[in-house]
Amino acid sequence: MAIFEKWLLDNGSKYPQLEMREYDEEVRGVHAKEEIEEDVNIVEIPLSCLITVEMGKQTEVGQAVLAANLDLDAPKHVFLMLFMLVDRKNPDSFFKPYYDTLPPTLSNMPIFWSEEELRWLDGSYLQTQVEDRRFAIENDYAAICELVPGFAEVATLAEFKWARMCVCSRNFGLVVNGTRTSAMVPLADMLNHYRPRETKWTFDNGLQAFTITTLMGIRGGAQVYDSYGQKCNHRFLLNYGFSIENNVEPDGFCPNEVPFEFKLNPSDPIFDRKAQFWKADGGPMVKRIRVAVSDNENTRVAYSFLRVMVATPEEFDLMEGNSRFIYRTAKDIRFPFGLRNEKAALEVFAGICEEYLSKYPATYEDDKALLESGSLKPFSNQRHAVIQVMGEKKILLHYLDLCRTALALIAEDAPLTDEKQAELYAQKGQHIGDYCANVVGQIRRHEQAKAKALAAPVRQMAAGPTII
Repeated sequence: MAIFEKWLLDNGSKYPQLEMREYDEEVRGVHAKEEIEEDVNIVEIPLSCLITVEMGKQTEVGQAVLAANLDLDAPKHVFLMLFMLVDRKNPDSFFKPYYDTLPPTLSNMPIFWSEEELRWLDGSYLQTQVEDRRFAIENDYAAICELVPGFAEVATLAEFKWARMCVCSRNFGLVVNGTRTSAMVPLADMLNHYRPRETKWTFDNGLQAFTITTLMGIRGGAQVYDSYGQKCNHRFLLNYGFSIENNVEPDGFCPNEVPFEFKLNPSDPIFDRKAQFWKADGGPMVKRIRVAVSDNENTRVAYSFLRVMVATPEEFDLMEGNSRFIYRTAKDIRFPFGLRNEKAALEVFAGICEEYLSKYPATYEDDKALLESGSLKPFSNQRHAVIQVMGEKKILLHYLDLCRTALALIAEDAPLTDEKQAELYAQKGQHIGDYCANVVGQIRRHEQAKAKALAAPVRQMAAGPTII
């Protein structure tokens, strides 16, 4: 680390109030040497110490890739990788002190996990994403080797995978002198993640340097963090090699998600009609959407898909022909379509949640007990895997509870009183309370209004004819 620090300082880097610390073989962080005030520039890394996409494009391999216009999985990442892989072969490389600080194995990242370790993710769609990532990297490597036969001597597949994940987890998206690019930034990539963010970073064109500035005061000795953004744990684990046990924003929102798959029933008597509507958004027949515990856009789209899936011919006639809301695609059914339709949608959604939960070998309670036991080593792959699947189960259990609560409310066949509504919010929380009050309550009010409208002519006729 001393050689690396000397290299940084000799080349104009500035970080006088910070120091690097090592917690584990591949786990490091940056700490404040002293108390630091808000709005202080704490890091300055000159452009000469950055590795940019443009540098990768200027290599011989990069030029060949550009000329061939290869269809790569992550082009910007690949060009950064190409520079690093080629340049690391040079023992006199300017960047050697930086390369020597990079973790040698990245064994914390799921694409490098053994089959035994991946079984900790049994039941999770993340297993599929890991395989997809491996496949994409292998395809990129094969395409470049075919284009540049000597590339296999520059980097093995294992080295190519290592570089891909190094870049994936450490690059910064910047605008350098008017050019949007990505860069590897020595020292800055050692800052660990924390939300809400305590610092901000940018490329300062005046200083011609990457800078980090404090957004709040930091006490002496405390770790100095970067924010990797508001993300679901699956993205943290896949791309960075860690999961956050309490992944919650200051406003209480948890960005963790579960990918749900929605598809039409081929035995539906109006399958062909629904299929045309289903495909109108240009997407595939199997709709995959990531849903969090939130009333956000993805959640609304999920309910919309469910309403189309369970629609009767009469209900679907209304969906297709509704001129008030103009339902152009299966994503657009944002309002309940009656008690029967919503009830059927909730029953299907509950069934999906139960099916997904049944695929995990352990329950949410099992995972919680394991984490609380203290038997899992901090920073271990198993601990991160348990946090990931536990978060998924929590979401599935939440939506199962929502479905069951709403179905029980529908079965009561009674108005949603203020007292009952307050009880729901107190017992089930904001999200389930809102669904029951706003969706089920709306259906109830509509059904009551419709019943009154139908009953009104009957009462008028019973009073006797009006003679003019």
